[in-house]
Amino acid sequence: MDEPKGSRPPDITVAFQLRVSGGERRSEVRVPGGPCRLLDLLPAAREVSGMLTGAALEKVRAEGKTVSCRAGCGACCRQLAAISIVEAEALAELVAALPAERQAVIRARFAEAVRRLEEAGLLDATDRRGDRAPVARNPGGVEAGVQDVARRYFALQIPCPFLEDESCSIHPERPMVCREYHVTSPAERCAHLFQVAVDRIPVRGPMGEALMRTAHRAANIPLGTIPLVLSLEWSEAHGASLAHKADGMELFNVMMESL
Repeated sequence: MDEPKGSRPPDITVAFQLRVSGGERRSEVRVPGGPCRLLDLLPAAREVSGMLTGAALEKVRAEGKTVSCRAGCGACCRQLAAISIVEAEALAELVAALPAERQAVIRARFAEAVRRLEEAGLLDATDRRGDRAPVARNPGGVEAGVQDVARRYFALQIPCPFLEDESCSIHPERPMVCREYHVTSPAERCAHLFQVAVDRIPVRGPMGEALMRTAHRAANIPLGTIPLVLSLEWSEAHGASLAHKADGMELFNVMMESL
């Protein structure tokens, strides 16, 4: 049963500090008061991610480097974007809330992305729980397998379902991996990933992994990320598992401990 409107305790302003780039950074975020879902923690997670990313960008600029990422450069939006299941469920809810006509367009893009992955042999068969994952053919260990999948995925040039005119159509709601991805190498190199060097700016965290570990500790969700294009499939099969509620401050503390 849904809580009556306005019955949830007000948000709490939380001050925190983190060691970033050799120095202490202090900031404040709004955290849900009282019981909340993991998804309700996303606004605070985005604020923390923004602070960590901003610190990393300041550091490289102080070193005389230039961030080459610009609006309209969508090469990175064809990479294998691995996201936490918290973000996957948030994207599924975002799509479900769209007007019917718009929703049909986005769902068709997701379906086309999955179809192309299946056609390329990059998705395993659905198991009895409805889980699927990209298939790695490289026998050189976990890291080599991940690189193999990422390389083959990028070669397919499957655009993110939310990419329009080479820009993100859900920019305020984009996943952490997208928020934290910046490069200092020439922008044109990004279109030739795995063929030429791309200098990515390292960001502490990353926040998507912190959310993954928070979901594991708070709701016993298995550790792991999923490709963004499988978000709707995952939500349909497992979305109910994220209905678990816990105290907002407790969830925030777990997330910060997971960084």
